[in-house]
Amino acid sequence: MGGVTRHIPDRFRAVVGSPWLRVAGTVAAVAVLARSVDIPKAAASLGHADPRWMAAALGLTCVAVVASVLEWGVLIRTVSAPAQASLFTWRRLSSSYLQSLFFTQVIPAGVGGDAVRTVEMGKHVGHSRVLASLAGSRMAGMLGMAAWGLAGAVLLRALIGNGILAALAVLVGVIIMVWTGALSADRLVPVRFLTRLSAAMGHAVRAFTESFAAYRRHPHAVAQCLLVGGAGWGVNLFALVLAARAIGADVSWPVLAVCIPLGLLAALVPFSVNGLGVREGVLVAFLVHMGVSSTHAGALSLIVDLQMLPFAVLGCVLWMRRRRAPAPAPASITVPARA
Repeated sequence: MGGVTRHIPDRFRAVVGSPWLRVAGTVAAVAVLARSVDIPKAAASLGHADPRWMAAALGLTCVAVVASVLEWGVLIRTVSAPAQASLFTWRRLSSSYLQSLFFTQVIPAGVGGDAVRTVEMGKHVGHSRVLASLAGSRMAGMLGMAAWGLAGAVLLRALIGNGILAALAVLVGVIIMVWTGALSADRLVPVRFLTRLSAAMGHAVRAFTESFAAYRRHPHAVAQCLLVGGAGWGVNLFALVLAARAIGADVSWPVLAVCIPLGLLAALVPFSVNGLGVREGVLVAFLVHMGVSSTHAGALSLIVDLQMLPFAVLGCVLWMRRRRAPAPAPASITVPARA
């Protein structure tokens, strides 16, 4: 009986981790979304969008992309040596970020872009340091998103109740705690013990924690990263407000600030491929609850998914140009003549 009991968690983990479960969950979520929203009508509303408002929204999205580059670049430049300054110019960081957007769109795992940046930049500064900069950048963006969501929940408290307000407040607190723990990881993580278990793992963890220790010694870099992350997410919200106005929907920023984080959190459930279908369904449900029509809510969910597509296309062009560029010629070796 005990052996059967022990096998139950193993079977549960196997089922939850099965790719077929994710595919089935995605198909089911998309089917429910298709029954709840008139997808052709929502797509048609995008085709009749006001080009002036869409152009303004695209301009603000461009500003948000620049903010994301700055948010990550501040951290990666902090842990790089002065001799590596020429390798981490803002032009190169921007190109790398745009290329990562392309891979994020084409690889369903959602981490394809981070993997590309880790491989490319890790050759020069170390993979663990790049991962630390990506983790810090992601946490800064999440904190900005949660803070804007909390501000929106305060303004919409009478409509959404205290439950969502408390959930967003807890999310802000958890992210702050994670940031605090990461900045002190070199004092908390038993690196020596891990090195005894595996020298490679110990070296990787040491480099990761030392990167956050370097951020702790440069608080101005952390402050810049957090401020840019918060400002970038705010610009992104107002870009979506303009995009909503382009399709004839009057949606305020507090509504989007609350609904989008809840949709992204729902996408973390392990029953869908990269949250596809689940994210859109939850976003549409909350927007409809806020008084947005189902057609406009469906169109907005499509805009959220397609918002970064122009920049991903630009990243694809940059990636193809880099692949076609001729490899640098090997340095010639001069053999001294014999006397």
